[in-house]
Amino acid sequence: MDRTEQLAALLTAPGAVESPLAALCGEVIADQKRLHNRLERISRISDGYQGELMRTNRELAAANERLAKALDDVRTLSGFIPICSRCKRVRDDGGFWDDVETYIGRHSDAVLGHSVCPDCQDPAHGHAAPLLPARTDHDEADAEGAHLAEVLAHAEWNGHPLQADYQRLSMGFQKLARRLNKISRISDGFQTQLKHLNAALARASLTDPLTNLPNRRAMIERLELATDAARTGPGFAVAMIDIDHFKRINDSFGHAVGDAVLRMLATILTQARGEDDFAARWGGEEFLLLLPGCDVAGARAHCEALRARIESERIEHHDKRIGITVSIGVAVHEPVLSFEDTIRDADRALYAAKSYGRNTVVCAEDL
Repeated sequence: MDRTEQLAALLTAPGAVESPLAALCGEVIADQKRLHNRLERISRISDGYQGELMRTNRELAAANERLAKALDDVRTLSGFIPICSRCKRVRDDGGFWDDVETYIGRHSDAVLGHSVCPDCQDPAHGHAAPLLPARTDHDEADAEGAHLAEVLAHAEWNGHPLQADYQRLSMGFQKLARRLNKISRISDGFQTQLKHLNAALARASLTDPLTNLPNRRAMIERLELATDAARTGPGFAVAMIDIDHFKRINDSFGHAVGDAVLRMLATILTQARGEDDFAARWGGEEFLLLLPGCDVAGARAHCEALRARIESERIEHHDKRIGITVSIGVAVHEPVLSFEDTIRDADRALYAAKSYGRNTVVCAEDL
C-alpha cells in the first residue's frame, strides 16, 4: 500500500481529523485516481494509434512496392498494359487495388474528440472548505498549482498535520495532469497523421499515377451518379478516346515517349473539358470523357474539336516532332439503360471509327 492509499484509509477511518483540509485531501485523492484512469485510457488509445500508424505505413510501403513492380512488368509487355478486351479490367495487378479497397472499407476519417463530459465539467464537491477557493478543470495542472499556493498562504493551515500530505498529493496531481496533457497532444498528432494517410489513400485509389487523371474506378463512381441523375434530369454522353497506332509509337521511339504522349493527351483533355465534364484514363491508351447534358450534336461537335486539337499537337523527341491522332466513339445515354450499356455503345462506335481509317469521330446513333 503506497502513501496515497494509506492516507485515504486514514481519512476514512473512525476518529479521522475532520477539517476542510482533510476534505480537500480527500478530493485530491479522488481526482488523482480519476486522472490515473484517464491517463491509462489515453495511453491505450495512443498506443493503438501508434500501432495503426505503423501498420498503415507498412501497408503503404508494400502497396508502393507492388505498384512499382506492376509498372515495371507493364513496361516489359511491348507497350501493352494487361487490360481485358471485354471488361476493360486489369488482368493482373498483384492485388494492389483490392488491398487499397479493403483498407478504405475498414477505416474512416472520424476524429476522436477530447471534450469533457457534463459530470466532469461541474463536479460535486461534498466538503468544500469555506475559506479555500473552488478548484477548476480548465487547466488542471496550473489550477492545482495556484490552488496549492493559496492553501499554503493561509496562516491557519501552517503546522496542520495534513499540510505536508496535501502538498505532496497536490504536486503529484500536477505532474500527472501535465503527463496527461502531453499524451493527449501525442494522441491528437496520431489522429491527424492517420487522417492524412487515409486521405492520401483515397486520392491514390482514384487517380492514375502516370497522367494524374482520375482512373477507371473514379469514372465508374461518376458514371453511377450521372446515371442516377439522368433518371429525373438531363442525360449525358460518353466519348471513348483511343490513340491511333500507340504500339507503333512505343516500338519506334520507346516507352518514355509513349508515356509523354499519354501525359500530353491527359493535359489536352483537362484543358478542353467543360466545367461539368469529367475525363479519366480508362485503361492503356484509352480515355473516357463524360459529357453531362450533351445530346448527339453537342457531343459530336465537342469531340470533333478535341480530335482536331490533338492532331495539331506535337511532342519534341531529339530532332523529331512526333504527332498523334485519336479515334473517338460517342454514345448518348438513354435513361432506361445502364451506363455499362452506354459504354459498350461508345466502344462499338470507337471500333467503327478505327475501321473507317482512324482519326475520326463516330457516334453510336449513326451505326
